[in-house]
Amino acid sequence: MAEVRCSRCILPLEYPGVDFDDTGTCAYCRRWSEKWDGIDFDAQAVELERILERYRGGPKPYDCLIGLSGGKDSVYAAYVLKRHGMHPLACTFDNGFLTDEARHNIASAVEALGIGHEYVQPDPDELRALFAHFIASAGEFCSVCNVGIRSALYRTAEAHGITLIVSGQSNRTEANSPREFFTCSNGYFHNVARGAFPEADIARFMHVSQLQRVVKHVTHSAVFLQLPSYMPWREEEFKRTLAIELGWQGAVGQQHADCTMSDAKEYLKLKKFGVTEYTAKLSSLIRDGQLTRPEALERVAAQVADLEERGPEIRARIQQAFGLTAEEFDTALEASHLPYLSSTDARISQVKNTYERLRYRKAKRS
Repeated sequence: MAEVRCSRCILPLEYPGVDFDDTGTCAYCRRWSEKWDGIDFDAQAVELERILERYRGGPKPYDCLIGLSGGKDSVYAAYVLKRHGMHPLACTFDNGFLTDEARHNIASAVEALGIGHEYVQPDPDELRALFAHFIASAGEFCSVCNVGIRSALYRTAEAHGITLIVSGQSNRTEANSPREFFTCSNGYFHNVARGAFPEADIARFMHVSQLQRVVKHVTHSAVFLQLPSYMPWREEEFKRTLAIELGWQGAVGQQHADCTMSDAKEYLKLKKFGVTEYTAKLSSLIRDGQLTRPEALERVAAQVADLEERGPEIRARIQQAFGLTAEEFDTALEASHLPYLSSTDARISQVKNTYERLRYRKAKRS
């Protein structure tokens, strides 16, 4: 039987919340269009400069913080900040799975741009225990990294008296993943970790709750800026710029050059949902006009074939990385993150998303 996919992007029927309309267009495409179609990037550039000007030059020596994974988006974000006359401090969360390529890209970017940089390295035993518990209990491990990265950013910003935190990611160009597919909220993290780790250790790892972050943003004690929301973000184009000017390394079409376990994450998604996160990522690029639908379908078909072919090797690597037996791995494949979802965090996210939609509607009108 032929696969049923969105007529605009490539999300299949199996993707949670896909909801096709009479034209075969999925709900994610409709929401993307509502938010992003018609955005005036000339006006957004003026708004971006207005925001950066507010923080430029203080406190010394850094006026903003950028998360630097060594991937294309974070390195380009640091590049953009320097071109805008900012003085960023870069922060890297070392999850133990950084690739040699990522470390090269981090080092070359820091040197070429002349920016400050700090590695945040949690206790390896604590991190390994969290990874092992999450994959055994919820069937995934990436939320540990996502919460750890967020914690590292806010913790480092506070330590240096920095208010502005900048990211090279935005749901304009990244995978739009519903909670049913993936979540990394602090409430979810706490629900999975509760009972297996001391409450004090959980709170220390998270550093701030979802509600505390909202309060920080409302009171402007912390400002989180997503650069792709304010400017064209043409991935294959800026990769070439980074390669020439910063010595960045990464192949055409490559999405995760910074983590040795990215294929393991995708393998688990494929086995659990029948669809990878890469599929959702490419769907966003189609909507943004960076990729054609046939090109995306070809890339996903190649990815799935590769994951299936290397399945035994990936499985063995997951077992070794997280200390799982073959039986424990099979149990992890059946485990679900759904029982641990946080209703409070979901309500907070809904409020935030409503605020963002209103802001972009205003941007379109202006």
